[in-house]
Amino acid sequence: MSKDLYIQRLRAVPLFSTLAKRELDMIVRQADHLRYPARYRVVREGTPGEEFWMVIDGELAVTRGGVEVATLGPGDYFGELAVIDPAPRDASVVATTPVELMVIGRRRFWTTVEASPSLMRKLMIGLARRLHEADRREIDLRKANSLTDA
Repeated sequence: MSKDLYIQRLRAVPLFSTLAKRELDMIVRQADHLRYPARYRVVREGTPGEEFWMVIDGELAVTRGGVEVATLGPGDYFGELAVIDPAPRDASVVATTPVELMVIGRRRFWTTVEASPSLMRKLMIGLARRLHEADRREIDLRKANSLTDA
């Protein structure tokens, strides 16, 4: 798969959406590209997370408490906040088909970010946008709940 496709897919991630192609290329160069067979557990719920993962090919199931809550395919991603703030994983992710994944570890990510103040600033903007989105969703959910309670 071409580097331009990796860059295009990273640009679709809200955290990275404000980055220029050159900055996205810097991040892609720090990534590893891994292949796993079907039934491989990529991450386990509750374990520490320090990586950002992007699905290049194949499908994965996301489970919380043993219940499947989502399916991921090419272009989907998970763990984008783990490279910034390691915390226990919210869910398990298991390959349901053979998969190819791009993974960026926390150490490599921060080495890249700290070398570029512009990249750091743009990532902060991306985080702020993600927080604004989460706030809007929460407000919309509250409004919907108040309408059903009336």
